Amino acid sequence: MSILGTIAMLLVAFLAALLVAPLFDRKTARNGGEAAQRRVVLTRGIAVAYIVIASASTIYRLAQTLTAPSLVVKMPVEEFWPSLPSGSTMTGVSATVLSGGFTQALVEVEGLAANTRWLLASTSFLQGVAAIFIGAAVVSMCNGYITKATFRPVLIRWFTAAAVVILVCGLGWQLTESLAGMQASEQVLSYHGSSFQRDAMERESLQDIIGIPTPVYLDINFNLWPLWAGLGLFTTAQIFRRGLEMQKDTAGLV
Repeated sequence: MSILGTIAMLLVAFLAALLVAPLFDRKTARNGGEAAQRRVVLTRGIAVAYIVIASASTIYRLAQTLTAPSLVVKMPVEEFWPSLPSGSTMTGVSATVLSGGFTQALVEVEGLAANTRWLLASTSFLQGVAAIFIGAAVVSMCNGYITKATFRPVLIRWFTAAAVVILVCGLGWQLTESLAGMQASEQVLSYHGSSFQRDAMERESLQDIIGIPTPVYLDINFNLWPLWAGLGLFTTAQIFRRGLEMQKDTAGLV
C-alpha cells in the first residue's frame, strides 16, 4: 500500500474518532459540540490539503514515468542466491545459506519499452485516483457534520463510489504493477547470446556467474486489502443510508 493510501486510511480513522468522541464527552455535548466542530473543520482542511498533494504527486509521477530516462522498477526473478566461484572462501560469517534466495529485485532500469512505461504510469494513475476519492469522501463527511446534515444522499453516493474505486483501483494497480515488473524482468534478463571465458571462470552459463538471475515470465501477486477496504466503505455507506431513512422517519416527531 502506498504512503498516500496509508495517510488516507489514517485520515478516515481520525475523522471517525472525532465524530464519535462527543458521544462520550458530556462537556462537549453540553456546549453544543463546538470543540468537535472545530476539530472537524481542521480535519476538512487536512483532507483538502491531502487531495491537493495527492493530485500534484500523481501528475508528477505520471510525467516522470513517461519522460524520465530511467525508472525504479520492482521486477520478479527466479529464486536466486549468488554462489562463490570454485576455490573461493568467506571468513567471518556465522551462518550459511543452504537453500532459497530472493525472488524480487528493486532496480533502476534504463531503456524500458514504451508499453512497460504505460503500465507503470497506469499504476501511478490508479493509485492517485483511489487516494483522491478517499480524500473527497472525507471532505464530504466533514461538510455534512459542519452543516448539521450528516446523513445526506450525496455522502452515501460518495462512500459508495469510493468503495468501488478502492476495489477497482486497488486490484487494478497491483495487476499493472505486476505486468510491468514481468516485462522489465524479461527486457533486462532475457538474452540471445553471451561471451565469456568458460574455462577460466569454470562456469557453464551466465546464470552460473554471480549476479545474473533468470527472468520470470509469469508472476502476478494480489493483496486483498482493497477488497476489505471497499467492503468497509460500502458498509459505511449503508449505515449512512439507514441513518438518512431514520432521520426522515423521525423528522415530524418531537
